[in-house]
Amino acid sequence: MPEVTAKNRFEDIENKDMQTVTVRLKNTDAATAGNYGAFFIAPRPYEVMEVHAVWSTASTSGTLQVEVLNGTTAEGSGSNVLTSTIDMSGTANTVVSRKTSNLQNRQMVTGDRLALVDGGTLTNQVNLVVTVLIKPRGKGDYR
Repeated sequence: MPEVTAKNRFEDIENKDMQTVTVRLKNTDAATAGNYGAFFIAPRPYEVMEVHAVWSTASTSGTLQVEVLNGTTAEGSGSNVLTSTIDMSGTANTVVSRKTSNLQNRQMVTGDRLALVDGGTLTNQVNLVVTVLIKPRGKGDYR
């Protein structure tokens, strides 16, 4: 039997799994543009794999973008993650998903931030929840 020189460590397995980052703009906070902004700071390199959004009341004509902010980049000036914005005037209580084919600028390095960017008219928007699935970079896939 060959000698095994490497040991499996729990963190090696855990680091390969996707993790979720969720931000919620509760009640009418979602109708105020000033409540959108940075919500995650990467403690190590990550890759954005999916973005999901849902709201309980649609906006008049609001849109949503997720951006990666590098270094001292100001909110609203980052690299767009979604290839096209999410229309938040769509049907309420329906999860809108964007997966890898609808994403760009997915790579994050330590210290990069994720932020929400609003557009259009947010009037009437209520209870926005955004979940971003991220995966540590360079760890492979054990499945």
